[in-house]
Amino acid sequence: MSAVKKSAAKKGVAKKGAAKKGVARNSASKSTAVAKDSANVAGVVVTHANREVYPDVHITKRALAEYFELVAPLMITHIKDRPISCVRCPEGRAKECFFQKHWPPKGGAAVTTRPVTEGSGEPLPYAFAATPRDLVALVQHGVMEAHIWGSRYDDLDKPDRLVLDLDPGPGVTWLTVKKAALETRDLLHDLDLESWMKLTGGKGIHIVVPIERRAEWDVVNAFAKAIAQKLTNDSPNLYVAKASKAIRDKKIYVDWQRNSRGATWVAPWSARSRERAPVSMPLPWDALSDVKKPDMYTIPIVTKLMTKSYADPWKEILTYKQRLTAEMAEKLG
Repeated sequence: MSAVKKSAAKKGVAKKGAAKKGVARNSASKSTAVAKDSANVAGVVVTHANREVYPDVHITKRALAEYFELVAPLMITHIKDRPISCVRCPEGRAKECFFQKHWPPKGGAAVTTRPVTEGSGEPLPYAFAATPRDLVALVQHGVMEAHIWGSRYDDLDKPDRLVLDLDPGPGVTWLTVKKAALETRDLLHDLDLESWMKLTGGKGIHIVVPIERRAEWDVVNAFAKAIAQKLTNDSPNLYVAKASKAIRDKKIYVDWQRNSRGATWVAPWSARSRERAPVSMPLPWDALSDVKKPDMYTIPIVTKLMTKSYADPWKEILTYKQRLTAEMAEKLG
């Protein structure tokens, strides 16, 4: 080999070696970047932690995971043992979001699942949450909302919650929605039923009635429908009991259809995948008058509340005993 060729060969080797070092530096740099864009929350490695899942208010995936970890002690007491369906937005609420009824995703943070037999007779996996880690694992998979059943796993065919969703149509003011909630509470009270309320984090209010696990879904569903129909009959200019959007202008749809097997409602303290990062916020009835707008409670506001001496306004719902009776149904007509 000539001196020129040897020199060229040496230069080639030198360049090749430099290239290898360059690759090593790039790989190290990439690993560092990945490490910087992940966070450990409740024992779960949250990837893409700095992604703004609420870009309008600059709330990151890490902040959302930390929010669910923070509210977990309260939230879990109300949702444990209940099948969970989810709203998933893998790249944040500004991108594609979809409703995940069952839990098929594989890989990544392990999500607690249990089989639930549905109409087809086939057991399908549902997510469940009993620990802060369970909730954060859902966030790692892009979950922004948790929706729950009104029954518990040990007896899925007998609900222990009756839920009415007051869903305002176009032209209905927030003040009107609040008055409707109080009117619904009073109707229930006249039936000797106590109720609890929460803001949905959207436009409406959920009214939740704890019931003993005696009646099956068809009975509870019929009872909820009768309440909706009673409100509609008494105030036809304000309420509708049908989902049709064509008849909902300036009226409130009393959605009673949350009370069937497999139907869900957004969990208390769950975040919502909406602008400003609102929360489905439980409140005592006497606090409703001070609520200025339906999405008033957001992740930053609720986070601040949790740092103070915050008491669960739904604590009594966990042990309150009452049942639906034939006499109540007769009063509804």
